[in-house]
Amino acid sequence: MEIIFTILNIIKYLIYILLALAIVVFTFLTVSPAFGGTPDKETQKTIEDSQNFVEGKFRNIKTNYTNFRASEKKATFKDWFSPPKDKNPLKPLPTIKFNNKDLTEGKFSWFGHSTLIMKTEGLVVMTDPVFNRASPLPSFNSNSKSSFFNGKPFEFENPILIDDLPKVDVVIISHDHYDHLDSKAIKDLSDLVDHFIVPLGVGAHLERWGVIKNKITELDWYESKNYKDVDFTFTPALHFSGRGVFNGNSTLWGSWVVRSKSLSAYFSGDGGYSETFKKLGEEYGPFDIAFIENGAYNVDWSNVHMYPDEAVQASIDLKAEILFPIHWSKFDLSIHPWDEPIIRITKEAAKKNVNLATPMIGEIFELNAIPKKPWWKKLRN
Repeated sequence: MEIIFTILNIIKYLIYILLALAIVVFTFLTVSPAFGGTPDKETQKTIEDSQNFVEGKFRNIKTNYTNFRASEKKATFKDWFSPPKDKNPLKPLPTIKFNNKDLTEGKFSWFGHSTLIMKTEGLVVMTDPVFNRASPLPSFNSNSKSSFFNGKPFEFENPILIDDLPKVDVVIISHDHYDHLDSKAIKDLSDLVDHFIVPLGVGAHLERWGVIKNKITELDWYESKNYKDVDFTFTPALHFSGRGVFNGNSTLWGSWVVRSKSLSAYFSGDGGYSETFKKLGEEYGPFDIAFIENGAYNVDWSNVHMYPDEAVQASIDLKAEILFPIHWSKFDLSIHPWDEPIIRITKEAAKKNVNLATPMIGEIFELNAIPKKPWWKKLRN
């Protein structure tokens, strides 16, 4: 009988511990500002009036494209928890120290993953500013060969900090996932950026992090904002959104067309391949340059993330003069080695005769002299 009471006491205390943990987790998910904000009544009405908002959630466009990847490896438990040693870089990535004084008219620079900066018609524009970890959870030390569960960025020889930036006029954001929308970076940028142009619903996140409402424009697909003679048009992508456990697809996601007198650029954000690229190419192309997602793919995510060959095809569909592969070389987000995306897209671009830009992180360049050095190769030696 005494043993039974002991077991019951152990079970009772285990239940107490689980309840306490549940309360802590719920409080963290509710209180932590990293999870973002909730739209006010006026914005929520605009969201509900969107034709892309159906039964309480945003929905992807319909597509006839079928992504069948029978030859690709499916992710296994081992791939996630015991990856090969080359899944992450074995040493700091070679990068160039960014000098904001060199970012003159018509020039660009890439900060890794999907964060870019460009200057057109005197306007400095930045995309998806992420300068910290791609995770809402507290940092922890891990001996894993993978940083997937930590959200930790790869180490750079020359880290790029917000203090290194020039005055930024406009920030455009593709969607609210943590590797594209960095709450700490937004807080740091809130007083340094003149205007933020974002998808429907994302403005509430920015407001919670300190951006005043009149500095934010929210757009639905195919809506545009002209800011100081530069047009920003929000266009569809096949993806999804959400920062918390219960708010999936409550904000919109998409891609961007940036057009000025001297530049026509496309920024893909995240998304799977579809015939939409051809439609955008016909409606908004040709493009001087297309910044297209190339990384964090696997069979299970093939409808929401492109493979390298699809990224090349997307650039052809868009009628882009230059393909710039982004969404790689900063975070460990899938099962493939860190440099596999650039290796595969380089081969595919050569096969399809596509003009590929491969600048180093932090390097400043212009369209009439795009970098093509395979800088990633020396990390394999």
